[in-house]
Amino acid sequence: MMSSSQLQAFDIKDVPHGVREQFGDTPFGRGCLAAARLVEVGVRCVEVTLGGWDTHINNHEKHGELNKVLDMAMSALIDRLREKELLRHTVVLWGGEFGRTPAMNGLEGRDHWPHCYSVIFAGAGISGGAVYGKSDRHAAFPESNPVTPEDIAATIYDLMGLDSGMEITDRLDRKVHLSDGTPIREIYS
Repeated sequence: MMSSSQLQAFDIKDVPHGVREQFGDTPFGRGCLAAARLVEVGVRCVEVTLGGWDTHINNHEKHGELNKVLDMAMSALIDRLREKELLRHTVVLWGGEFGRTPAMNGLEGRDHWPHCYSVIFAGAGISGGAVYGKSDRHAAFPESNPVTPEDIAATIYDLMGLDSGMEITDRLDRKVHLSDGTPIREIYS
């Protein structure tokens, strides 16, 4: 891997300033630019992380700062993939590991809440602007069309052309499915 020509995608110093500016001059923005460039050179799986969302204190201020970074880089990544005609063949997923409590705690923070949260899909045949599922009025629990992490994984596999129920053998010689979920085909275009 270290001798791969694909490593050049990480070197963004030759990318025009205007393009770099679209992603934002942040580690996450530069990571999203590198991710787009990695997809352009054929890398099949890329992960970019933006930490700091675990806001048990001062939730609104911290999330406001993070959203500025996220919104700029996320929209630039989608735009770049679309411009390079890669979006229709690329699955893009934004999500966290769980949601946040519907009510603020005593420190103006929000704690861990696995019962209701959102993810964003783009590309690879996803219908732009589609919303699937709905929470109750407090954003505490799903009200309609609940989705599990297994369903999200199954959707990714399905968009990649893989049967999520396909049986594979792990390193301990156990038979397992790629995912026991159901693809969310209602969000496909």
